[in-house]
Amino acid sequence: MKYLIILLSLIFLSSCSYSPKIEDYNYLENNSLRFIKTKDDTSILINKDDIYYLLLLGSQNIDIEVDYLLKYQDVKTNLKSKETYTLNVPITINDITFKAYDKIEIIINNNTFCIYIKALDQDNYQSCDFIYLYHPDNKFYITLNNHLKALFYDSYTKFNYQFMHHLAFVWIDTYTVSSSNYTTVTIEEDNYKIIETKIRGKTIHKKTKT
Repeated sequence: MKYLIILLSLIFLSSCSYSPKIEDYNYLENNSLRFIKTKDDTSILINKDDIYYLLLLGSQNIDIEVDYLLKYQDVKTNLKSKETYTLNVPITINDITFKAYDKIEIIINNNTFCIYIKALDQDNYQSCDFIYLYHPDNKFYITLNNHLKALFYDSYTKFNYQFMHHLAFVWIDTYTVSSSNYTTVTIEEDNYKIIETKIRGKTIHKKTKT
């Protein structure tokens, strides 16, 4: 009888299919941007309507197949994508707009996700809903506004006193981007959420299953 119960339990377990949860770090939810930071660089992976975009801010630091590859600089990669663009002119792909003038902008669901990058350094962030600070130096300073929803920067970033003083007087949430975590921002037109998930092994960034 004991062995029969064990056998039936094994049959039951083998018949159960695994249904991944949305918060599973291998899955990227729709309308989401994910920071992928390694010791080599930082990239941003985007999923909108099951179409994947990868924005390289510097050198290639991830090996993944995507639908569209966007590059701030014309760096060589071995990434596979349907189409590749360098952000020397604004481009709109499937309702997402990418720009690189005085900052990098990703406009998705009527929200503007801005990326500070030193080569485009101008203090013009009034229209930004989110800001990521990419490699600021010790002279870095930009003006932040209270309508800003969230500020992101790399862990161990050292800000100067002037910016730290300014940061203390604005009412915004701040998040650090780390090579040991994935920070994911899901943006709807009237709502957003930010999740930080510990990396537990190889990540394959599967599309969300419904």
